[in-house]
Amino acid sequence: MDYQRIIANTNRDNSFMRHNGILLTQMEKDRAVVEADLTETNRNLYGAVHGGMFLTMADCASGGAARSNGMRYVTVSNSFEFYSNSKGSHLIAEGKVKNRGKTICVVEVEIKDDTGKLLCGGTFTMFCVGKLDLDSPTNGS
Repeated sequence: MDYQRIIANTNRDNSFMRHNGILLTQMEKDRAVVEADLTETNRNLYGAVHGGMFLTMADCASGGAARSNGMRYVTVSNSFEFYSNSKGSHLIAEGKVKNRGKTICVVEVEIKDDTGKLLCGGTFTMFCVGKLDLDSPTNGS
């Protein structure tokens, strides 16, 4: 599996991730990491990270972990819990596959800040929709 190519394609072609300042930084079998430098646009009225930013990063990390087998996935459902917040400047979300079937992949995600503090996490159920085509902009991301 050409993980570096998947990472490059995702960071180039996924406009939603780019819009939110999220980068896929690591991928290996059954694991992916996304990261984001935080700005005022990622924060809520109180200056803390907006819950939607956490959930968006978790969804991106779970998609990356699921796609690490060379197939395309979409999110079916998730369960997500917030433990703490951060006024830090950087977030890291790590997704790890917990179970992979022929069409369903279950991924656990944790998000930490730049100090390593665990902020939130959840479980994502992903549905396989076909094989990745790294030559197509819509399939590599």
